[in-house]
Amino acid sequence: MAASLEADRIAKAFGATLALRGASLHLQPGRVHALLGENGAGKSTLVKIIVGALAPDAGALRMAGRPVVFRSVREAMAAGIVPIHQHLSLFPHLSVLENLSAFALGCTRRAAASSALLPRAEAAARLETVGLHLDLDQPVAALSLGQRQLLEIARSVGRECRVLVLDEPTAALNHSEAARLFEVVRRLCAAGTAVLFISHRLDEIDAVADDVTVLRDGRAVIAGTPRSHLSREALVRAMLGTAVAAATRHLPEPGAPVLVAAGLRPGPGDAPADCVVRAGEVVGLAGLVGSGALELAAALAGARPAAGQLHVAGRRLPPGDRQQAVALGVGYVPGDRHAEGLFPVLSALQNASACSTRGLAPAGVLSPAREAARMLPWLRRMKLHPFLPAMKARTFSGGNQQKLLMARNLAIDGLRVLVVLEPTRGVDIAARETIHDAIADIARQGVAVVLATSDLDEAMALAHRVLVVRHGRIAAEILRGAARTNLLDALAGQAAA
Repeated sequence: MAASLEADRIAKAFGATLALRGASLHLQPGRVHALLGENGAGKSTLVKIIVGALAPDAGALRMAGRPVVFRSVREAMAAGIVPIHQHLSLFPHLSVLENLSAFALGCTRRAAASSALLPRAEAAARLETVGLHLDLDQPVAALSLGQRQLLEIARSVGRECRVLVLDEPTAALNHSEAARLFEVVRRLCAAGTAVLFISHRLDEIDAVADDVTVLRDGRAVIAGTPRSHLSREALVRAMLGTAVAAATRHLPEPGAPVLVAAGLRPGPGDAPADCVVRAGEVVGLAGLVGSGALELAAALAGARPAAGQLHVAGRRLPPGDRQQAVALGVGYVPGDRHAEGLFPVLSALQNASACSTRGLAPAGVLSPAREAARMLPWLRRMKLHPFLPAMKARTFSGGNQQKLLMARNLAIDGLRVLVVLEPTRGVDIAARETIHDAIADIARQGVAVVLATSDLDEAMALAHRVLVVRHGRIAAEILRGAARTNLLDALAGQAAA
């Protein structure tokens, strides 16, 4: 039987960044194909190409063995490829019936809009296919998230659906709603639909997937292997791979507690976390995408609202108050330097001094001479290249942009705690070594460090201990010197909680 959809040796570049490097994906009718990979692996780019939102630079798409070229999402949908994204496209103030009829309504004239509504019996039948029994006149805003997700699927599969693309479909669903979604997926497969299921939750992959493809660095390192042939450890190894080995840095013996979290819950469904980080201690936070590790790290830095208590050197830090956090000496390097960290149109010097302006301008007027005297040594220490402090941040390489964020936080007056998220993601080896040296140096100076990273070698080389986060809770602790397999097992859920 011909595959419903084949993506063969797909390549895509964005400037100098290679998002896909000859990745392949073959979807079979009547089977659920899981697509896995960490952030930056190329999943989103491949999905966008499949649904017609992007054109590949190289490679080919085929449906039922025939070459196809999609110039838009509309063309892909006309061919039977139906995407359901995590962020739904329903109209909350319209009725269930109007949402089910949205495709037809969008193609008709206003005067004839009522005639484009689906017959009520047909609308009810579509809802029945996904196990929904709703009042057709009810506004969508009154539905639960699970009901909305199923409604969107009902609207989409009402068309001829040969390939259903589900992108993180359970992100906002509770357990019972997710179970119902899986039932619908199996029903669609029984009718011959091929389902591409993108998720970071391994328990969902266990529950619903027939085949698995894992992307890493734009390549398929596992390509269409039956799920029954793969252990969880094999999936985790495939997603994370073996990073460039990090040299183990000498670290001091930890001192007195500096950062203390009690009952900290970054999200409403997260378990309360208790955590103590001592002076000179580097504590790693590790977890797969969606585990909650990055959210917990951000909460520890006062960078996101959270329930619970935070104290820095005995003083209370209100969760979510970064201004107070800086005043207490808490630095924070976010995981996405472009969206959360850099001011791209400002100079390197201005970016580096962003957390120190109060001290540099005691009378409310920033002195350029004082700014340069304070910040240039930090930029030299971080080996900024080229050393052009007046150059705009956006013109530097990714590694040098990361150095700017590190310099900004290292320069904070009275730095006591540094929280860094994915500090070496997307940087070259030289920048990686510089950043690792800086982290070890400040630990030796008595700063407490929280290091949230998906790079296992980085965590094990730099941290006194690594806390493994799964499903929003601290599930395991791995001490410095333990075997790498211990950390892999903990990430895969095979270690004792």
